[in-house]
Amino acid sequence: MLNNRDLDYFVTAAQMMNLRLASQNLNITQPALSKSITRLERELNIKLFKRAGRGLELTEAGRILYQRGIALQSSYLEIGEIMNELSSGAGGIVRVGVSGSATQFLLPEICKMLQSQVPNMKLEIQIGMNDVLFTLLERHAIDVIIGPLVNYDSPVVQLPVTADRVIVAASRDHPLAGKPASLRELSRYGWILPAKTVSMRQWLDKMFYENHCPPPDVKVEISSLASVPGLIAKSGLLSFLSENILVEEEFLSRLIRIDNDQLVMERRVGITWLEGAFLSPATQKVIDVTKSVGQKMQTEARRILED
Repeated sequence: MLNNRDLDYFVTAAQMMNLRLASQNLNITQPALSKSITRLERELNIKLFKRAGRGLELTEAGRILYQRGIALQSSYLEIGEIMNELSSGAGGIVRVGVSGSATQFLLPEICKMLQSQVPNMKLEIQIGMNDVLFTLLERHAIDVIIGPLVNYDSPVVQLPVTADRVIVAASRDHPLAGKPASLRELSRYGWILPAKTVSMRQWLDKMFYENHCPPPDVKVEISSLASVPGLIAKSGLLSFLSENILVEEEFLSRLIRIDNDQLVMERRVGITWLEGAFLSPATQKVIDVTKSVGQKMQTEARRILED
């Protein structure tokens, strides 16, 4: 049976790849750390480190054990937090990754409902694109992602809560406002878009490429779409953003959809978490509230657009 202390020491050594620094961080001697790692290797009957020049390098077994060790440490922390929640009657802390578009049309209502139902809950929110947020999820730095549901390499659970359409948007005084625009016309104007690693950008670039048109002329590449609506209204640049944002009262009078039926990206929006991850009562509450808010807002957005 693995010794938890030996495993924790190994994880620290693997993070730093330097036994001297790791032992200082752990406040133990370097020989004591070396003995701990040797004991772990003997128990597992496999080498965890190998020499690489003057430094250290993880073996394949070491890399796998490091990943599992990080996940196990995260589980210990989660268990402690959950027990603390139950013993104190607190709402708990939930670490949530939110896409830029979801911060506009989902997050405010989610926060409002949670404050009403669980006033002592605390949300720790990271706003970003799907590629950045999923990296945080894999590292157990966040518990769930609220935003568009996209395909990931790792096994995840995805719960759709609403539908969304991504369309071309501009300020109401843009030269293309109020009339249909071809892909070629759209390629002549400047754009605000996320990085090429983001699925939405990849879909857009692919549409221009498949129709033999120049790609969008990206004048501003941005790491979060949360601030894009305001930038569109002021900069005169085009962008590709959620139709749900256009019905928000704040932007209804400032932004307009540019009509192009080819550039309408249908997508599902919901909640993503790692398969097999433990969901605390507080996290489950966030999931339930998000589902409720998403369904309500989808109905409201449809009514506004029909009017």
